[in-house]
Amino acid sequence: MELSVRSHYHLLKKADELYGDSPAQYVKSSKKEYSPFSFREFTAESRSLSKALLTLGAKHGDRIGIIADVGPRWLRVSMAITSIGCVDVPRGSDATADDITYILNHAECTMLFVENEKVLAKFLPVIKSIATIREIILFSGNAASGDLKVRTIEELIQSVATDDSLEKEYARRGEAVKPDDLATIIYTSGTTGVPKGVMLTHGSMLWEVATLHKEFVKTGVTVGRGDITMGFLPPWHSGERMFETICFYSGAAVAFTTVAELARDLKAIRPTFLFTVPRVWENFYGKILDQLKGSAAFSRFLFQLFVKTACSFRAALDTVLDRQVRLTASRSLSELVKIPVAALIVLALLPVALIARLFLRKILAVLGGRVRFAFAGAGALQPEVDRFFHSIGLPLLEVYGMTENSGVSTIRHLNRFVTGTVGRPLTGVEIRLVNDRKETITEPGIKGVALHRGPHNMKGYYREPEKTAAIIDAEGWLNSGDLLMWTAQGDLKFAGRAKDTIVLSGGENVEPEPIENSLKQSEYFTHVVVVGQDRKTLGALIVPKREKLLPLLNGSAPSDPERLEEALNQSEEIAKLVREEIKKYVSQETGYKAFERVTTFHILGGDFTVNDELTQTQKVKRNRVQEKYSKEIDRMFS
Repeated sequence: MELSVRSHYHLLKKADELYGDSPAQYVKSSKKEYSPFSFREFTAESRSLSKALLTLGAKHGDRIGIIADVGPRWLRVSMAITSIGCVDVPRGSDATADDITYILNHAECTMLFVENEKVLAKFLPVIKSIATIREIILFSGNAASGDLKVRTIEELIQSVATDDSLEKEYARRGEAVKPDDLATIIYTSGTTGVPKGVMLTHGSMLWEVATLHKEFVKTGVTVGRGDITMGFLPPWHSGERMFETICFYSGAAVAFTTVAELARDLKAIRPTFLFTVPRVWENFYGKILDQLKGSAAFSRFLFQLFVKTACSFRAALDTVLDRQVRLTASRSLSELVKIPVAALIVLALLPVALIARLFLRKILAVLGGRVRFAFAGAGALQPEVDRFFHSIGLPLLEVYGMTENSGVSTIRHLNRFVTGTVGRPLTGVEIRLVNDRKETITEPGIKGVALHRGPHNMKGYYREPEKTAAIIDAEGWLNSGDLLMWTAQGDLKFAGRAKDTIVLSGGENVEPEPIENSLKQSEYFTHVVVVGQDRKTLGALIVPKREKLLPLLNGSAPSDPERLEEALNQSEEIAKLVREEIKKYVSQETGYKAFERVTTFHILGGDFTVNDELTQTQKVKRNRVQEKYSKEIDRMFS
């Protein structure tokens, strides 16, 4: 697809022209049965909503809020807003009242779309307090809401159904939208806990979409008409939103489901490709292993034999093809010797590996039996999971990026697949790694902070010029705060985060400092470091107040720090106390979301010291703590 102007208005026009009656979405009825919703129907509904917004006085640049979760109407509403030059401000229904209050006030939203009556009721006190909001529109449900005037999407569509006079104004407003115009403000958490509004333009978003689509072809992937995928992640998250837009751009269809109904709907829809977060693949892998435990001894033996064969064959083949991560520029003698050995292993295992692949591919039947490949983003894949799916014939194409650069800066190539990496920068995207002295790193195996530059970068943080200047320099380099390293083959490998934000395996962003500050209110804790990068949940390393906890060991506290640590963690009384303290300070009642709760912990036997775990000003060096106590962290989550 080629757009004359990179705007959502022209995207809608072109998709209607190219794809017409082809299914854009599959929508589930109350009877849990899917029916297709064509591109023509999609664009017609979006156009009608745009016209209705015009009758309600929507002006170019107006910010319009959306509080809704994944579903077929989300993208239709979003494009209705943006195609006439307005700006959508999205958030999910699981947001806190404080978040919604801040976002709607800060963005000065003039109208608000809400998913249903239940969500409206949840945020009604907040919405009533926002002076700028003059219209409230429900995706579905009853428009009546006491003294508050509420409309529904159906009412709006009906109100313009026979009014042809709006067509000219709709076209004028659509044609007036320029690539540099703002399309969305996505609020993401800041280090202080106050959300920051990421401003993405029509041009940056659609450059990303067009570039990714071309990159798919370049990397050996095809996505287009006839393909179908599943939509079940939060659509206000930049990854899911970009993914749905790519599908719309390429002519692929999206069938909507929920995490709870995903297993059943995969069999009904039989998708050809998927996009999801690492946690989904970890859960799938975990279920495979759980089912294996309950199977007969011979079945377990056969499965383990085939998995070992498939993984050994793939590892040997990758060694021959130089697709194993190498962090040194040249191969050592021992590495060179491995190549002919690996070639012999490939030849020896080939017959069994082919049988193993056929056997193990049956596992993928639960995904519908047609999935050719899958994308994974918003967190790093666990190495074991990554290798397993690659070995059984389902390559997981990991993408890497952030909301501030439209979601994706790199992609793992299908035709040059290297597990353990996030692939290579998109064509047109520059990534520069720098050390503490701001010197550029080009050698493989050396960590550096990743700076991104390209047309996909955000315009800035909304009404936050100082924060924008702190992350984007005068030359357009955006400081991600992520630590990456180059491999010898030219791929990038994720190596941690220079900034404090934790990204869980489900894609949730968590700022640890507010949680740590809450927990440090406990009379039993001196220091708390919250961890959980790429894990399912959060954990905490705790330095206790000895005078409080040691008496609970009944006078048997060892003087040796290692033995003391063991005793503290083995005490059931202390474990119960710590769990109660965590729940006391970090829970829904104290204002925390479900994914911000600490589910596991480890008590340390020694104190943090200055110039080791602490700075001169007594601030915790998070990277140092995670490096020093990596074994304790792994044990905590095992």
